[in-house]
Amino acid sequence: GKKKNQHSHFLSILCAAPVSKPTIVTSNITAVETKDFSLTCQATGQIHAYQWFINGVAPADSRILLSPDKRTLTLIRLTRRDNKGPYECEIRNPFYSNRSDPFTLDVAYGPDIATIVHSPNEYPPGANITLSCVADSNPAAQFSWLHNGQPVSNSATFSIIASLSDAGTYTCTASNSFTGLTRTATKNIIIYAPLSKPTIVTSNITAVETKDFSLTCQATGQIHAYQWFINGVAPAGSRIQLSPDKRTLTVSRLTRRDNKGPYECEIRNPFFSNRSHPFTLDVAYGPDIATIDHISDQFATGINVTLSCVADSNPPAQFTWLQNGQSVSNSASFSIITSLNHIGNYTCIATNSFTGLTRTANKTLMIYAPLSKPTILTSNNTAVETKDFSMTCNAMGQIHTYLWFLNGLAPGGNRIQLSPDRRTLTIRSLTRFDNKGPYVCEIENPLFRNRSDPFPLNVTYGPDIATIVHSANEYPTGANITLSCVADSNPAAQFTWLQNGQRISNSATFSVIASLSDAGTYTCTASNLFTGLTRTATKNITIYAPLSKPTIVTSNNTAVETKDFSLTCQATGQIHAYRWFINGLAPSGSRIQLSPDKKILTIGNLTRRENKGPYVCEIENPLFRNRSDPFTLDVACE
Repeated sequence: GKKKNQHSHFLSILCAAPVSKPTIVTSNITAVETKDFSLTCQATGQIHAYQWFINGVAPADSRILLSPDKRTLTLIRLTRRDNKGPYECEIRNPFYSNRSDPFTLDVAYGPDIATIVHSPNEYPPGANITLSCVADSNPAAQFSWLHNGQPVSNSATFSIIASLSDAGTYTCTASNSFTGLTRTATKNIIIYAPLSKPTIVTSNITAVETKDFSLTCQATGQIHAYQWFINGVAPAGSRIQLSPDKRTLTVSRLTRRDNKGPYECEIRNPFFSNRSHPFTLDVAYGPDIATIDHISDQFATGINVTLSCVADSNPPAQFTWLQNGQSVSNSASFSIITSLNHIGNYTCIATNSFTGLTRTANKTLMIYAPLSKPTILTSNNTAVETKDFSMTCNAMGQIHTYLWFLNGLAPGGNRIQLSPDRRTLTIRSLTRFDNKGPYVCEIENPLFRNRSDPFPLNVTYGPDIATIVHSANEYPTGANITLSCVADSNPAAQFTWLQNGQRISNSATFSVIASLSDAGTYTCTASNLFTGLTRTATKNITIYAPLSKPTIVTSNNTAVETKDFSLTCQATGQIHAYRWFINGLAPSGSRIQLSPDKKILTIGNLTRRENKGPYVCEIENPLFRNRSDPFTLDVACE
């Protein structure tokens, strides 16, 4: 009704009483930032006007609104800084005025943000952990803490002795029931236990030269970092690579010399570290090459020979020996007592199962047995002059070379030829003088030699010519006739004698007591069965019997003067010549003529005085002669 009166157009005269002290009544119990807030001037009495003062000054701000009667002041969108006041409301009438007590606006705000007071995120077990939460808030915030979603405290600050179970997410919740706002802050706390000793785990059982090899740091726990040390120093070089998390170290193309280490891996977190035991890398390599210890390639039988194979290898190589492809030993060395069965190719195989490499070495062993005595075999039973003759060195065993000696010297000359292997010696066109020898053949191998017995060559020849030893061609009956045949021949010739074509003897010499039937042609045949040659000699033998006395036979019974007269020497037997004697002298003169065979003597124109004689005729052969009785010519007168 008062307002109505205020605006009335009626004039009233009032008796004004003093006004009592006004109070400020708020629209809300709490002034909350960003909200609108109204203050009403609560008063009774005869009030003509309301007046507001903020900090003693009339309000002037677009965000401050007054009701039409100015009784109510409204603050639009409170702020904590701008709207505190103090506020005073004043009431007036024409005679009196009164002011309220100053009203300072307590603007509730926040919490704006919750913050966990700076403290570490990481602790070792046993550490004292104190967590404090702050939040700008009016009135002061109410705090609650959650650990992994479970309530643990309702105070701004709380403390624990760290254990592994205390790790996790801590959430601080700051609440202002006046503003209805809630803010949270979170902190992840890690509790680190001491780290157990890491171990080094390798990618392969064996580290092999030229291959890659990885070492991994095997560890459990809260590991933030891995660190490697090689010989106490951080790894370096293009051949060493680390995985992005540095947990795995890889060595590329291992070498036996460079990569031994030792290797150590270290694990770390903010409070603890631990190192592995040193790991020394045993790099498997080889075998690089297999070598058979230097021994001879040639041995006599019965020798103790050890074959040894060496090969640089890690781990040591496994060895296998093959003889002619057959396994004979599984050790680096083995021994044999040499026999001919041990001839052949020996292969040493060195194997490294870790590297997968195999190397081989070969040696060929030759075992020689002593050589037995060779013998000389001839191409023919007999060596024949002018023919070729071959001798072969006959021998058994391991013969590398054949040698010949002729009279102790190596054979020479174009008439002696050796076969390509020198086993056979051939003499061209044998001669009895040059080729006798003796011949020796020798066989040899690298360890032994042996010679044959000397072989003298008995060259057969002839017979060159057959000759009947000088003896007479004519014999008297009763004489001892000895005939001998000789012929130069090797071996000695076989002799045959023929008389007039009939065989009479098989010896070189034979004898007969001469009779007329022994006369004739004697042929000696000398034969050499080995040369196949035959030679002959002939001799004509004449046998003479004693001559009987000749007689003179005349041509006429009577010798007549002036006539011719012939005397014939009458005789029988083997008469070679007739001879006449007249008075003991050989006939002469043109009137005496002899027939050609001197058997007939003719006297021409006989005369009584001259031609009486006596006449004698004589017959002869080489061995005998005989004379007729004297014949005296009685010339008759005509």
